[in-house]
Order: sequence, then structure tokens, then C-alpha cells
Amino acid sequence: MTVQTEFITLEDLVRGEVFDPSDPGYAAEAAAFNAAVAHCPDVVVAARDAADVVATVRWASLNSVPLHVQATGHGAERAMEGGVLLSTKRLRSVTIDPHARTATVGAGTRWREVIDAAAQHGLAPLNGSSSDVGVVGYTLGGGLPVLGRTFGFAADSVLSFEIVTMDGDSRTVSRTHEPELFDLIAGGGQGLVVVTGLTCRLYKVAQVYGGALVFDGAHSETVLRAFATWARTLKDASNTAIRFLRAPDAPDVPRELAGKLRVHVSFAHVGPGGEKALAPMRAAAPVLLDAVGALPYTEIDRVYSDPESPLPFLSGGAGIVDLTEDAIQAVLSAAGPDADTVLPLVEFRLLGGAMASEAGRTVSAHGLAYAMHAVGVLAPPIAEMVPAAIDGLLAALRPFGNGRSPRNFLGDREDLSEAYSESVNEVLALAREELDPQGLLRR
Repeated sequence: MTVQTEFITLEDLVRGEVFDPSDPGYAAEAAAFNAAVAHCPDVVVAARDAADVVATVRWASLNSVPLHVQATGHGAERAMEGGVLLSTKRLRSVTIDPHARTATVGAGTRWREVIDAAAQHGLAPLNGSSSDVGVVGYTLGGGLPVLGRTFGFAADSVLSFEIVTMDGDSRTVSRTHEPELFDLIAGGGQGLVVVTGLTCRLYKVAQVYGGALVFDGAHSETVLRAFATWARTLKDASNTAIRFLRAPDAPDVPRELAGKLRVHVSFAHVGPGGEKALAPMRAAAPVLLDAVGALPYTEIDRVYSDPESPLPFLSGGAGIVDLTEDAIQAVLSAAGPDADTVLPLVEFRLLGGAMASEAGRTVSAHGLAYAMHAVGVLAPPIAEMVPAAIDGLLAALRPFGNGRSPRNFLGDREDLSEAYSESVNEVLALAREELDPQGLLRR
């Protein structure tokens, strides 16, 4: 295919393949993890390396063409239309420095690759609930790690970014070189620059005491009340979430689980004392399944057991200041055993600990005790009911927030200003105007 402006084609500039909608590989290259999202760019560039990224950015800027960037596609909840989609999923590389305890990765690298490489040295990164997610996109949104209370947001552990600005300049920014820009990129989300790689700290963690306790939904109120009280007592070594899960009434779901509500308490503790820390929740109500124990960090996905295959879904999120008595009643009404809801997942991840300080940070979620995250499956016969269900849940929980929400949990909202304070939003807007005066780089 040929995309041509001023007689210079993208094929002339890049080593990677270039696809338009008529090419066989177009759909696969543009595909997102969310099966409900169908990107429709005018052209897709499958970058082979950072030089291809630079060339594509320069071409888009020269010709005033909107530019979208996608690596693994896990963050896609809004369809891209028109312009150029720059696919960076082939920029997959991992270099571990065991002495400095750092990992240097390319833009297409997934956390699973980093986890496995770091584990060979007894180290671990600050990945999220699914190791299939890409490192860079997750981190640009701040990154809420499984071990976040112990070590902080993923963005806090970044040492440097390899970036390409919209004028085609490729350079490294760090905490000492262009620190103001570095701070904005580390948690400020997409839309400032194109990131081709980063270097982040690793931590001396070979295993955790972790997994999940599963309770019958009939005990939702007892478990939630116990959880709210227990969570306030936890030290930074303990990381947890409470999840209300409803298995769909589908052919591939066992009959004994179909349509049933289960309450999961996910738990990951660093160092000694994990069993003692979890004891109050084990005693809160009869436990259907106790899957918590010594867990090699390579099996950290077992804490949340997120889906591994693409699904058509819609998600939404909000910040919660505290699970007060009124908040508990609102949660039970919206997600408890008597709730009339089509949402298979409503969860509350405990924040605080090392994520509590606002000093020098762009990352969102400050001043919050919990990050609420809800997911609905956009499949018949409930697909049309999912958006209203998420909107209703957000409205019911809004009185218990502070107007701020974690950036990575905002779902398909076009306005992402809720993720940041007014002052940070102003600085981000000014930075976008300076770095991308044509407004070509899409978020």
C-alpha cells in the first residue's frame, strides 16, 4: 500500500511494515486487547525499532496527520479513527542489571518478560494485577502495582524514559536530566511524547505470602465490614483488595458457579508476618477456598487471576476516601447479594502506604484509601445494559470520593482531568501545547 504526502511515503522512511485497511495484516496489527474496540486508522506502522518511531513521528508532524500509539493494546477502551497508528509492540527487550537492581525495557515489553528475567536474580518489578499488560502504557498512567503499598506506584520507580517528541527529537529524560518533563511523563499518561523505552528499579523480592480467600456471596456484608476495619490496621508490607465477582450464566461456566456471587479478598504480603496479618479475614466468615500461601513472584498473577484472553468489555473506576458505614451500604446495594447488576466484577484495591505521599508526583489517586474498578462484558444479551450499570455504580459511589480517580481505572472517558489535581491538569495542558503545538498526538 502507499500513503503519500509531498511525494514521501511512510514505506520510504521505515524498516517495519506499513498497512492500510485493504492489507491482510491490518486488522491484526491494529487489534486491541479489548475485543469491543475496533481501531480504524488510515494506516498502521509496525515499528521495528526506535528509528522507525522517530521516522513515523516526523512524517506525521511534517504532514499534520494525527498520531496514535499502541503497544500491547491493553489500555484501549476507545476506538482510534483516522490518522496513523504507530504500533510499538515489536520493541520488546529486557536488560536486567542485578547489581543496580534495574530493568531496561522496550516499549512493547510485557511485565511477564520482566518478571521472569528479574526472578533469575531474586528481584521483582512493580507490575499490576496482570503480567500480560505492557510495561510502558501501564507506567505512563501511574501504574497501581500488586505491591504498591509496600513500594509505591510503578511510576515512582522509573529512573529514565527514552522518548521521541513531536518534532522528531529522540532523547533520554530522567530525574536529573529534564526533571520537570520527566515528572510529567511519569504518571501523566499518554499524549505528551512517544515513549520507546524506560529504566526502572527492581526490588529484592523472590516470593510473597499471597493469593486469594474466597467467600460465598451470602456473607458479603460480614466480609466487607470485616475488610473495612481490618484494612485500616494493615502495615505497608500488606497489599490487598476486596472483589465482588459474579460468574456469567454462560455455557463455559460450571453450573454451580453460573450467576453466583463470590467475594474474593486478594492478598500479597512482603516479608515475614503474612499469615498473622491475614488471620482476621480468615476468621471473618466461612472460607469457601483458601488459596493464600507462599507464592514465588513468578506466580504473582494468582493474587488477582485476571482474564488472560481478550474479551469485549467496558470498565470504569473511581476513588474512595474510606469505606465508611454509608459507603459500605452503598457498595452492598450496588454489588452485594441482592444487587440487580450485570457487572461481573466490582473491586476495591487498598491504597495508602508507600502510595500516600504527594511529594513531587504527577500520579493520581492521592488522598484516597481505595481505587474502585468495575468491569462489564459487552456480550449478548446484556451488552446494552453495561454502560448504564457502570454509570449507576459510579453515581452511587461518588459521594464517597474526593473528585479524583486513578488514571488507569478511568475506562473509556474522553475527559481524563479527574485523574489529576487542577494544578497538575494546568501544567499538563501547557506541556502538551509546548510539546505538540499541532495537537497531533492522541491520548
